[in-house]
Amino acid sequence: MRAYWLKCQDMINYDTKPKITFSLDPILQAYCRYIFNTPAYAKYIILSRKQDLGKLINSVILTCDIPPKRPFISNPVTFILPVTNANQYILRYRFLYLPRWAEEKIQDNIDYEFRVWVKARFEKGYEEKYEQKEIVEAILRGLNMRNNAANFDAIKKIDYRNRRKKEEKRFSKLCEAVKAGSL
Repeated sequence: MRAYWLKCQDMINYDTKPKITFSLDPILQAYCRYIFNTPAYAKYIILSRKQDLGKLINSVILTCDIPPKRPFISNPVTFILPVTNANQYILRYRFLYLPRWAEEKIQDNIDYEFRVWVKARFEKGYEEKYEQKEIVEAILRGLNMRNNAANFDAIKKIDYRNRRKKEEKRFSKLCEAVKAGSL
């Protein structure tokens, strides 16, 4: 599979394709690679308008006549944009950029979708009687991420917050039941 991917990568000149680069946490980069079916060793993530994330990223990109000045990016990830009949001239002959508000909007949306995705995996895992550690390891393996303390804790934190919300809801239901029984 990797050899085929690399062969296809060599045949396509991605330097001429319209692309946008912005900062994204490594675990969210891995999630985007998973969503867009891009291997971890690929240099770029190819966007597709079939996914909601692809539509969001495509919708907030702006163009200008002069190249914009970009600040230093700590965790850069580059997305190749899909070219259609409607946008081919704008994407190929103008400079593309993401304003700071759009970058934050994309990061927040990817983070939200990632949390929902992880929550669904934990619910299914607990339903199947797996332990938390096994579920976290499976998620990291599925995302092709290294099982280190930072990644492990990031996934575990999402589960902790979801379980805490459930416990708070149970507590409020108990309080309401006690109030209803005492009145």
